Amino acid sequence: MHKGLLMLLKLRQKQNSKIHAFLIYSTLLLISCYYASASHAQDNTELPQYGVSMHDAPKLKSPDDHLPYTNPNAPKGGTLKQAAIGTFDNLNPFNIKGISARGLNLVYDRLTIRSWDEPFTLYPLIAQNIQFSDNRLNIQIELNPTAKFDDGSAVTSDDILFSFETLKANGRPNMRNIYGLVKDFNIIDPHNIEITLDENANREAAMIIAMMPVLSKDYWENRDFNASLTEAPISNGPYKIKDFEIGRHITYERNPNYWAKDLPIVQGLYNFDNVHFEYYRDDDVALMAFNTGDLNYRREGNVHKWVSGYESQNNKGEDIIKKEILHGRTDRANTLVFNTRRAPFNQLPVRKAIFSLIDFDWINQNIYHDKMNRTITFFPNSRFYATGAATREELALIDGSATYLPMSIGKSTLLTPDLSNTQIMRKHYMQADYQLREAGWIIKDGKRVNAQTNKELTFEILVNNPDDEKIALAFKRGVKRLGIAPTIRRLDSSAFQGRMRDYDFDAAITFWQSSLSPGTEQALYWGCKAADTPAQWNYSGICNPAIETLLSALTNTRTYEDLTLHMRALDRVLTHLHIGIPLLYSNRDYVAHSDTLEMPDEDALYGVIIESWWEKPKN
Repeated sequence: MHKGLLMLLKLRQKQNSKIHAFLIYSTLLLISCYYASASHAQDNTELPQYGVSMHDAPKLKSPDDHLPYTNPNAPKGGTLKQAAIGTFDNLNPFNIKGISARGLNLVYDRLTIRSWDEPFTLYPLIAQNIQFSDNRLNIQIELNPTAKFDDGSAVTSDDILFSFETLKANGRPNMRNIYGLVKDFNIIDPHNIEITLDENANREAAMIIAMMPVLSKDYWENRDFNASLTEAPISNGPYKIKDFEIGRHITYERNPNYWAKDLPIVQGLYNFDNVHFEYYRDDDVALMAFNTGDLNYRREGNVHKWVSGYESQNNKGEDIIKKEILHGRTDRANTLVFNTRRAPFNQLPVRKAIFSLIDFDWINQNIYHDKMNRTITFFPNSRFYATGAATREELALIDGSATYLPMSIGKSTLLTPDLSNTQIMRKHYMQADYQLREAGWIIKDGKRVNAQTNKELTFEILVNNPDDEKIALAFKRGVKRLGIAPTIRRLDSSAFQGRMRDYDFDAAITFWQSSLSPGTEQALYWGCKAADTPAQWNYSGICNPAIETLLSALTNTRTYEDLTLHMRALDRVLTHLHIGIPLLYSNRDYVAHSDTLEMPDEDALYGVIIESWWEKPKN
């Protein structure tokens, strides 16, 4: 008999009418939305969607499909050896205590697995069936009956409820916020669950809940979840913790009894028998360890080191392979941020006047070896970059807030002047000088001062590394021609993060990171509430009704085309408000590895996915 009908017959035995009605509804929903009955096959009716996506339809159509950036025939074996910088003191990645170890994502499975070849799509894992209602306020989950923890115990609905309640109360802030939107969590039976969200929840909330990590209730219920964990937990992922020394190293071993090892969705993933992280206090020492052969894989984030820091062969006689791999993800928006909470950056004309007074050609040549790109956007290397004049559709999104925006908002995209051209440079500086004078900042004795208070126009720029200090110095040279003399302060990482967390700065070089499916995090970057809340990421302090309108609609867009429209409008508003100077970005992953490692032929949209690599079999 059809499994869904069996469920229905069981449900008819329920005595409570409210639960009875709900269960009948949910079972029918599962039957109609997921399973293909004999009549479907006979009528050639299209099968239901496999997986869930934030926008549009998932790429994979069947549970028999594997992820396109994997090699299902990849051999198993060997050891992946990487560096981690800093230290760790916690084996629980979901609380906020201390610093969690690298690689713990390999230990915990989630309800779903994310595809890195699509902007934001999830496929069944522990949840073998997952369905959203059209408004995404109702989630139906059926657990895979074969899902197990590494002690052999089954994953049940009780574990899901425990995970939800634990992470809602004690998890990281983003989890607590989203899980707090759940209005009702109902266990139907050991393998079926219904979750109902508050009517104010946006469409992204259901996706985030579908990514819930699954904890073992038996293991965790008598432990303090908020304490640092210093023993290997019972878990359910493809790897287990093999050995570790707090702050120094950690090794994961592939679980040969991993419950999902035969599922097509994980074929070609998790190929190394062991994954090892060695901790170093200094990245230069980590690079030396790679060159000697103590490590066999490295992602490089420093262009200087990439150009001149690598040997051609390690001490083991293995060739060192360097690859520059194009990626399609949104790159991080490196920015010289203006704190609009403070003078002089609370004045738009001041921000606008100095917006483009950096010689980016010089910076690219002398700091980045001509390996970086520049566009004026806060979403580099993405389709969210607002180009050309605003479209009618973009303007319609902000029409009600137009009075809070510059008159230039509908005109062409901002352009970077060519400061190597003397004539263009002179014209640009004349325009900047005019804007400053109009705002009440005049030249007196060679200095830019306020015409009324005689106070000098100056500010401090915070940086926390040598390259950013060089960029700040280049900017200082540019604004000096306008009689502006900023100071530059370089801080260590801890002090810099503390000042940024408290919004205690005039200007600073930092970054924002967005994905190909921007959502709730954008409110933390640009929203009014975040501007007034320390330890968020609204560094600029911007608070604008037009931005609030766009943010409120962003997470409820239904198609990727609509999301793109909203993001381009947001980008246009941010750039025309001149909240900072977007700097350079890269559209490549810089990867070095020993010749013993191999990768799939097809790259993922998001770039390098090391879980899909493998070690060449030894002859």
